[in-house]
Amino acid sequence: MGASAWFLLRPKHSLPTDPLAAVPGDAYGVVRIRLDRLLKSQAWQELVVEQGGADGIENIKKTCGFDPLEGIEQLVVFARPAPRGGTPRFAFTARGEIKHEQLIDCVQKLTGKGRSALTREDIEGITTVRSQKGGSRAAFVGRDGIIGGDAESVRAVINTMLEKAPSAAKEPQLSQLYREGSDSSDIQLVARMPKELLPLLQALAQLGNAQLAAVSSVQAVSASANLVEDKITGGAVLLTNGPGQAEAIVQLVSALRARLLDIPGIGLTGFSNTLRSIQVEANGPRATFGGTIKVGTAAALLELLPALSAMRDGMSEPGQPQPSQPQPTSPAPEPTTATPQGKAPVPTVEPLEPAETKKRAE
Repeated sequence: MGASAWFLLRPKHSLPTDPLAAVPGDAYGVVRIRLDRLLKSQAWQELVVEQGGADGIENIKKTCGFDPLEGIEQLVVFARPAPRGGTPRFAFTARGEIKHEQLIDCVQKLTGKGRSALTREDIEGITTVRSQKGGSRAAFVGRDGIIGGDAESVRAVINTMLEKAPSAAKEPQLSQLYREGSDSSDIQLVARMPKELLPLLQALAQLGNAQLAAVSSVQAVSASANLVEDKITGGAVLLTNGPGQAEAIVQLVSALRARLLDIPGIGLTGFSNTLRSIQVEANGPRATFGGTIKVGTAAALLELLPALSAMRDGMSEPGQPQPSQPQPTSPAPEPTTATPQGKAPVPTVEPLEPAETKKRAE
């Protein structure tokens, strides 16, 4: 019996129209992606494909003979707490023209064990398949939906979408921030601060720095992005305990921006203009941010940022004494690049010893 026979008697369920209605209520955060738009964007091509980030997908396409992402319109990824703490669990729902039979065949090819690698199991009348050895599971919802993740998370999503368990749509902070966003955004994220991070944030607060202490007051975060031709436009909101904390976070971000602008050569990437154009504002208990970056600028930054960071790490902080250096044998040229604190340090040249000079002349 082929894989297609598994789906002949499937009940007619479908994923909820509201993405949050299928996300379990204990989720830390949710990311919704208009996958069809993302894969066609210039940002995906230059920032992911050309950087080697899509090599895994290409390998799957070669093995399975088709692109498993093709036809998926919307992808929703969420994080949930692990049963005994530690690293969160991730699961997803996807909607679009999904060919379930092809996906089953693809998994069989990837495992190299055929149908014996998978076991069928129905949960609440919904067909699922799970790995014989691993803990992963996939559920096929109607003709246009799929749920994937660890076995318990997939079961939790099924119970949630059937309204047998609370959903993220009923979680006040997540749902409010999500509703404030735009359904037309290519990427949208909402997240609440997990209680597991509270000890770390409280430790930051005890350092005595008011700006760092403000980070511990963040209750929830939302962000969105649109990929339009050669630009990425986005914004973010940090919801804090009060206006004072929001203002402190704005000051912290402004100070970080100033430090980035101090990196020698940052202006050569065009990223300096992007940094200066970011809108930063405290509005009551909310710290808000917004801006636009060109895809080419972001790509150049990905290539240059490691080198620029290494240059900055190799320099002393402003105001720190410089180590003594031998004087150069001839005046060094004036540097052509300056930072907001002044001219860039002039490199020194150690004089050669007489014997070394003679040997090199020979």
